[in-house]
Amino acid sequence: MEPIVAVNVPDWKPLESVLSSEKCAEFMYVGRSGQIILYKHSRTRRYLNIDRITGRFYRYDEKGMSEIGRDVALEHVYS
Repeated sequence: MEPIVAVNVPDWKPLESVLSSEKCAEFMYVGRSGQIILYKHSRTRRYLNIDRITGRFYRYDEKGMSEIGRDVALEHVYS
């Protein structure tokens, strides 16, 4: 896994393509790992990781970043 890099200018486009602006306001921008942008939900403290180019979703597990489906990613964040 590539290291997580915080950048000065957050990239909100991947999140905005998935959620309404009201829902986006619930997230913090954390940084990126390669092309994967990391967002953290302010209440559940769970991550939503979205590839900034493909829009695919990822979850960190024992193998590193593993691709998961949109519904699984959102269920994880909000449960």
